Amino acid sequence: MATVPGTATATTAVEQLVAQTLQAATNPSHEIVQKAEAQLSEWEQQPGFFPTIARLSMKLPGSAQGNAADAEVALKVRWMAAVYLKNGIERYWRPNSRQELPAEQKQQIRDVLLQHYDAEEVPQVALQVAVLFGRLARTDYPRFWPDLLPALMKQLQACSSETDAALQQRILLVLHYVIKALASRRLMAEQRAFEELGSQIFSYLAWDIWATLTGRFLQQVKSGGEEAQALSALQRAYIVMRSLRKLIVYGCSKPYKSTDHMNFVEQLFQRLRQCLELRYELRMGPDPARVSQLISELERFILKMMKALNELMDRHSISFARFVPVALEFSFHYVFHEGTALIFDAGDRINFSNFAIQALNMLKGIMLSGNDSICAPAATELATGAAAGSSLEDELLASAAQSNAKFFTVERVTYICEKIVTHYFLLTQQELEEWQQDPEGYDQDDGGGDAWKYALRPSVETLYFTCFTQHSTVMIGEVLKFVRRAQQLQLSPESDLKAILLKDAIYNAVGQAAFHFFNKLDFGSWLTSQLLAELRIEAPNFRILRRRIIWMVGHWVGVQLPRELRPLAYEACLHLLRPQEDMPTRLAAARTLNLLIDDFEFMPEAFHPYFSPLFEALFLLLHEAGECDTKIVVLGTMTLLVEKMSEYIEPQALQFIGYLPLLWRESEEYDLLRCAIIGTLEQLVRTIRDVPEPMKPFLYSVIRLSTDLQQHSHVYLIEDGIMLWLAVIGNSTVLTPELLALCDHLLPIIEMSSENLRTVLQLIHAYILLDAQAYLSRYGEGFVGYCVRSFEDIRVEGIIAMLRIFETCLKTDATMGLRLVRPALPFVFQQVCLKQEYPMTMGWYLTIVARTLLIDQAVFMSVVQQLPHTDALARILDVWIEMFPMVPDTHAEKRKLFCLAFASIFGNNDLLLARLPHILQLVDETLGEVMDKQYAAAEEGAARTTPRYYDSLVIHDEHELDELQQQLCTEDFHSKGYPAKTYHDDRHRQLVLKDPVYKIPLTEYLKWQLQALQSQLGVTRYEQLLRGVVPEVLERITMYIEQTVPKACVVCAGGGGGGGGEAPEEAEPVESG
Repeated sequence: MATVPGTATATTAVEQLVAQTLQAATNPSHEIVQKAEAQLSEWEQQPGFFPTIARLSMKLPGSAQGNAADAEVALKVRWMAAVYLKNGIERYWRPNSRQELPAEQKQQIRDVLLQHYDAEEVPQVALQVAVLFGRLARTDYPRFWPDLLPALMKQLQACSSETDAALQQRILLVLHYVIKALASRRLMAEQRAFEELGSQIFSYLAWDIWATLTGRFLQQVKSGGEEAQALSALQRAYIVMRSLRKLIVYGCSKPYKSTDHMNFVEQLFQRLRQCLELRYELRMGPDPARVSQLISELERFILKMMKALNELMDRHSISFARFVPVALEFSFHYVFHEGTALIFDAGDRINFSNFAIQALNMLKGIMLSGNDSICAPAATELATGAAAGSSLEDELLASAAQSNAKFFTVERVTYICEKIVTHYFLLTQQELEEWQQDPEGYDQDDGGGDAWKYALRPSVETLYFTCFTQHSTVMIGEVLKFVRRAQQLQLSPESDLKAILLKDAIYNAVGQAAFHFFNKLDFGSWLTSQLLAELRIEAPNFRILRRRIIWMVGHWVGVQLPRELRPLAYEACLHLLRPQEDMPTRLAAARTLNLLIDDFEFMPEAFHPYFSPLFEALFLLLHEAGECDTKIVVLGTMTLLVEKMSEYIEPQALQFIGYLPLLWRESEEYDLLRCAIIGTLEQLVRTIRDVPEPMKPFLYSVIRLSTDLQQHSHVYLIEDGIMLWLAVIGNSTVLTPELLALCDHLLPIIEMSSENLRTVLQLIHAYILLDAQAYLSRYGEGFVGYCVRSFEDIRVEGIIAMLRIFETCLKTDATMGLRLVRPALPFVFQQVCLKQEYPMTMGWYLTIVARTLLIDQAVFMSVVQQLPHTDALARILDVWIEMFPMVPDTHAEKRKLFCLAFASIFGNNDLLLARLPHILQLVDETLGEVMDKQYAAAEEGAARTTPRYYDSLVIHDEHELDELQQQLCTEDFHSKGYPAKTYHDDRHRQLVLKDPVYKIPLTEYLKWQLQALQSQLGVTRYEQLLRGVVPEVLERITMYIEQTVPKACVVCAGGGGGGGGEAPEEAEPVESG
């Protein structure tokens, strides 16, 4: 699209071309739509495109409509233009964005919209235009569009007559979306600006518009006026109510100081009563179907007023405190007392549940006001007010607390409890029909969180529980009366549904507040004397009680279910997991079983007799379930069983594993179910250790899919997939080509995001231990290159994990490891020179330096020479000596490693010789930590013993390694703390046995290196050098060297002790591995 020329003819031609393209974008043909969208995307960058779109979205004066077909085409073009402009604002309007529209084009769009928006008569297009106004206002008002609100208010005030009803409704709609957008801004200055705006327009909207329209609507309906006019007035009043809700909640920091705001809230309660009564009259009228639209709009209006009150209570509790008495009486009247006739049918079937939910939530919020619901927001309001005005706030809060206490008398709380249990807790006919029609969907959880705010039964249960927290004594006594009533009510297979539903409601009441009945109700006795018997009754309607009883058992598991009764609970679950039971009952049994085996007092030995039949019953339920959520519930219980009963799982595991591939294929469209399957596979792999060969291809395919960034499902599966991958590697004995090929996904995962960096580094570490040659030769250079690129950007924890892998490379294969790690060494050495890191990080840097020095001193010196410091070696030695004491005493192996590295460079070097006294002092401290003492008789018959020393870190076999296993193994692999041993642990142990730190006695190596130094310097110079060492330090080192015996002499029965020992075959370098 070329730049829009200035002539009117050219502009019209361009608009026609764009209009044709917009029309094509609404075509049913997918190919035509794709071409049109591509063309519009290409034009987006052209100057004048969006102003053209803005003009096309408006119904301009004088535009010819022609016949009905032309009007339909014009409507489609306007609607598509409005949608396209609305979406384009997200990309091109925000200041300082890369593709921001020029200021003059923005002004053209704003002018066109403000001049012509009120001409649109089609509701769908008018709504898109209103949303468009809101998005622009959020960014531009008032800085770039100061005349927006004044213009809207001026137009609104100009159309006060009833003849302008449609125009007034369009203006109100735009005004609402502008106010909604401005209220959503969160910067302090923007909030203050919105409060200032609210103070200017609230009074006019509340009294001149809303009150007038509401009164007119009520008057017209009651007087039998024109229904269309009444409906129009109600729709406009509803739109204004939406705006006023934002203004009263977000547009005033202290509504209690505003007479208009307080009067408006008071008016809301009056209008709510009038509207509820009018709704009842319309429903009871001679022809309710004729006024069904009016009733529907009236219900929306009532709900909007209730939401405004509840939101005011949540955000401005001090302001709402004045209305606590009115709100309590109002809510109680309509949901518990005489007013229930207005929202319930004659058969006790609720016909306005959304209103009941709002009223219940209001009652719950006020009931909590004596605790923290009102007080917490009130503290914020008080903090923002002046100290001098605090008396008013205190008075309001005290009055609210007094009203709260006065209202909730013992009689009132008792009445509420009775109504909840005997009325709201009863299963309705609609719920029973849902049970029958959708068994799996009926038993699903409500989702937790704030779900109780939007559904009737959860909101009632939340209010019920709140009554217990605020009035526990009264509630406990009242519910215990119901329990005694239930115990006296003996049921038989012929009992009617009413009695069954009453018992179900009572059991629900006991289960919901189980923790409050601790030591107040002997549940074990009740279970054995009555509940288990009722659970065995097989009449059709008793499925309601069977499900409720097993549900109640689950709620009492963590409260007071004696250990000796657990087998009875297991048997009950097994009985209700039978295939002949209906699905909600079986699912309730599965959930209760989950709670039973996840409890602290769970005993695998006691559960073992029931394990096999229960696992088979769950397996059958998993196979029969059709819904994704149902399968997740059952799979979660089975996974927990696998974890808790790992010693007994082998026979069932093979059958379970055989079914999971089929379940995986069936769950292709359900990523959450696949997450659960992967979690189950991980637990199975960790439990059975030796994965069956036929299962491995399936495991590899699951890992490949879940960690492939090209697959859309990786967003959901990647974390669980990596954990499964870790389990598979940990229990693998051979690195197969298929297992190695999976590593193609590792680097892309951490290059995309550092979210999974820790677990991926654990995987790489496990691969190196499994087969260092195969993994490092193929992926080593790429991994080290990534580390070098990332050192400057990642946190300390990530750097330490990378350095740990570097050390593993150097320990597993010294030559290859040093060659691969070589590109990262300049960064490591430079960090040591700079000495800017914390001691823990510096300890790991020095570990890599020490390993490098022990393996190849030539490589060490070449790296030092690369550093941008002429005195790099001196700096490294000084930092090393300075940081040495900061290595924790618990890391004696690291201190010994440093001493071995120091000893390896003893030679005729002035830098080293000048620091030798300090080094020997550090060696002395380390010897005191690593050398253990044993006593042997100096001579036969001697009374005294002579101490002998051995290096406690020298390990000859795995038996000696057991003592150090706690410090050396599993720290970097088992992130979840699985107790089971793995082949990875065995490989870790073998690596420890190859480490020079655990192979070479420090005293022997030190003795040999000091002798070599004496040979280089000569006896005279050597003795002169040792005079600079603290005599006590030199004496202790000499003692350790002369009185050292091989560790084998200590650990073997009858071993003799000789001092000194032979020097290592090689002094420099001491190669790792």
